[in-house]
Amino acid sequence: SYPLEETVNGIIHDRQYTKRYSNSGFASLMLVIQHEYLLWLRDKFRLYARLIQGLVMGVVVGTVFYQQADDPISGIGVIFQSLLFMSLAGLSRVMPQIDSRGVFYKHQDANFFPTWTFVLGRSIANIPSSIIDAVL
Repeated sequence: SYPLEETVNGIIHDRQYTKRYSNSGFASLMLVIQHEYLLWLRDKFRLYARLIQGLVMGVVVGTVFYQQADDPISGIGVIFQSLLFMSLAGLSRVMPQIDSRGVFYKHQDANFFPTWTFVLGRSIANIPSSIIDAVL
């Protein structure tokens, strides 16, 4: 047996060098959530645009359907207009998702974290934005 062979065999059987991800799934998930939340906070333009869009949507729906609580057709109109505004607001989220694919592929190739942590982390990090949209 050669000294180099013993070293290589030691490295091959050492868990530190052979496991795919250095962090646990939960630690990776927390890192992705923190990263996405920080990106969301730093994008002031998109944050303010979403706030203004929510306020404008609330004013439009409120003025169009003001004092129409007794009419069930008006309730359907409110639901339709709200769904229309939410679907249009969802369109603004498509391009950042497409733009972040390159970063995701780079991180995945470098074994930064499992795919499920990236998907779940981004979904959880979008909860504050969804809450703001729902409240406004």
